[in-house]
This record gives sequence, structure tokens and C-alpha cells, in this order.
Amino acid sequence: MKINFFLLSLYVNGLKYKIYMNKPLQISDLLEFFNHQKELVIIEYNGKIYNNLASRPQYLREKDKIEIITIVGGG
Repeated sequence: MKINFFLLSLYVNGLKYKIYMNKPLQISDLLEFFNHQKELVIIEYNGKIYNNLASRPQYLREKDKIEIITIVGGG
């Protein structure tokens, strides 16, 4: 059985990453990889703000720019 892998280059918080994948990835998959809770982050994806990833899945593409902003409570 042959498994195809694809190389994806993208920027996360200003750092360049090269990801090998065997299926299309969504932003939620990337958050899971970096161990972020979806409920506690705001995503800037190619200049647009996404605060609810469940409403509209977004697949990653070559040279995407993603900023992950973590919400922190305090007092």
C-alpha cells in the first residue's frame, strides 16, 4: 500500500514551519498539534480574525500566515 505525503510550508506566530501531511489539515488540527484549547484562542488567519472555528472549517494552504492569540484571565 502506497501512502502519499504532501509538504506544506506556513508561518505560525512569525516562525516558518514545514509540515508533512497525508490529508488536508484544518486550523483546528494545527491547534491540536500545538496543544492549544480551541476555546481559549483567537486565530488571525491571513489577516482575518477567526474566534469560532467550529462555525466554518478552514483548510491550510501553502504559505498561509497564522497568529495564535491565547486568552488569559486574571485579576
